[in-house]
Amino acid sequence: MHGAILTVLILMGAQAPPARPPVTVDVQRATQHDRDGWTALKDGRADLALTEFQAALQVNPEYADALHGLGKANMALQRYPDAVSALERCRLSYLHGGTEDAERRLIETGARQAELQKLKQQLSQAQLNGDQSIGSNNYVANLRQQIRDLEGVRDPGPMVAEEGAVPAFVSLELGSAYFRVNRLADAEHMFRDAIAAEPKFGEAHSNLALVCLLTNRAAEAEEHIRIAEEAKFKVNPELKRRVREALGKQS
Repeated sequence: MHGAILTVLILMGAQAPPARPPVTVDVQRATQHDRDGWTALKDGRADLALTEFQAALQVNPEYADALHGLGKANMALQRYPDAVSALERCRLSYLHGGTEDAERRLIETGARQAELQKLKQQLSQAQLNGDQSIGSNNYVANLRQQIRDLEGVRDPGPMVAEEGAVPAFVSLELGSAYFRVNRLADAEHMFRDAIAAEPKFGEAHSNLALVCLLTNRAAEAEEHIRIAEEAKFKVNPELKRRVREALGKQS
């Protein structure tokens, strides 16, 4: 008998304690790598930043902030095709965020409607029973209040899978990466997206001015330079000179 108890105790002691949910640890680990990456990038250590952002993405491949950092680190290291790849993934991560929000809202609404249906059925059954006791009356009143509360909840937003908002700085970075690999049309598209998100984004207007100049649209380039300077962005003097020169040739 004692031997059996000892065996049970040994087996119980051999069992590992319940593990913490890995997602919490993973989120903390990915966040720390992301922070270390941005610190390294700020200190001019693009190589170290690259390693840290890659470590964060091993934990969470859709980590938008780490993908943005990875793109910037690759830009600093002049690995432009890799920068394009990282920043395209970053943009998609932001776009997918809108889909996830819509899915969450749809689930919440479905759960609320199911609960509302259940409460109405319970109320209908209680009323059919015809019990007029105090306890029954309180039960019915409580059901009616719960139904009113749920019916008073407004839908938490559109249920369609709309695209999430891409920050202007991501569009700017991706446009710059496209420019470096000579994808001017794609670069222009991203710079315009950045301006659409932030109309007075001086750097985006300045970059778009350069694309316009290179594609023989000097007048449009001049307009974007004007807007950039109004936004207090310091436009490269050489760009301004080349635009004036191009305009002079057209007159």
